[in-house]
Amino acid sequence: MPAFRLEKDKIAFPPAQFADNDGFLAEGGDITAEWVLEGHKNGFFSWNHPMRYPNWYSPDPRTVMFPRRLEVPEAIASVIAKSGFEVKFDTDLEKVMKFIQAIENARPMNHRWLTGKMILAYLDLEKKGHTFSVSVYRDGEPVGGFFGTKVNRVYFGEFINGTEKYAAEYALIALSEKLKDTEVIMIDLQKPTCETAYLGHDEISRNEYLHLLKENI
Repeated sequence: MPAFRLEKDKIAFPPAQFADNDGFLAEGGDITAEWVLEGHKNGFFSWNHPMRYPNWYSPDPRTVMFPRRLEVPEAIASVIAKSGFEVKFDTDLEKVMKFIQAIENARPMNHRWLTGKMILAYLDLEKKGHTFSVSVYRDGEPVGGFFGTKVNRVYFGEFINGTEKYAAEYALIALSEKLKDTEVIMIDLQKPTCETAYLGHDEISRNEYLHLLKENI
């Protein structure tokens, strides 16, 4: 049972420090631009699958990447250099999300993993100026992508995926390169993924993560 049940019509989160060992703290609320944004500001991200209602997590440790510290392994850099990948930033958020949705929701996953409601929430966030996306193409066709929310000096990654080797990693590399000369100091990756395993990442405590949020949001 969840420690907290959130009311759909009242956007409010309990302290993230009450999360359990897996980072799970609350069930309920909603998936809208306002809920997603407020969740990020309080140290939470939502997972829909496999529950009926959104579940809110704040894991300890937290997986993050600091753009100015990124070092791309030579083997990956060599493959990418020969790949013919082309990267575009913030050009078609809906297209990027639906490309990733088709991958994320395919079996053995579930159609409720990346939902249409999440896509609508992000399209609303785009109107509010809080989204940033990366698209990777080869021969004019999408092969990788990454999208998330930017709030002041923090980028909150939501979903990343690709259909070709290192296409998703390239999306993360390109994003880091793009952000390292900006005010953004941290990319939140939520939990370790295949992409972060190849590129390396930082694991910081929940308390340190929340402190960085307070300083940079």
